[in-house]
Amino acid sequence: MQDSQAKASCATGTVAGLAFHHVGCAVRDIEKAVEFYCGTLGFKRITPPVPVPSQKVSVCFVELGPGNLLELVEGVEAGSPVGPLIEKTGGGPYHLCFEVPDLDAAIKALRKKRCFPLTRFEQHVQGLSRFAFLLTPDRHLFELCETERSPT
Repeated sequence: MQDSQAKASCATGTVAGLAFHHVGCAVRDIEKAVEFYCGTLGFKRITPPVPVPSQKVSVCFVELGPGNLLELVEGVEAGSPVGPLIEKTGGGPYHLCFEVPDLDAAIKALRKKRCFPLTRFEQHVQGLSRFAFLLTPDRHLFELCETERSPT
């Protein structure tokens, strides 16, 4: 495929307002991971660990550079979705997250493209409020997040 064809094929999305937000990284211990990424590598912690009870995890955001976020995800109880990954591989990157202005519309558009919704939840963190995990047709995990809306 020629370069201009590749650009054209990627330029027409089906999800309005889709923008990269972060990479999720499963970790055994969030504080040790923060110490490595911030203390050793010099990146900037931008949130304290935030519990996400519905997912049985705690998360913390680290800024790797302007617009480049890493979400450290630690399972905090049995049944955590990152538990099996940590047991099998020791952890590491496991999902991409994209911000959307309308979570419901984005899920609807992606279902038409054979993406399979897994779970949805609400959590107020980093200016975001609603989240959903989906699988691509090739079984890659990704997350959608919606910006908090101002009360009207």
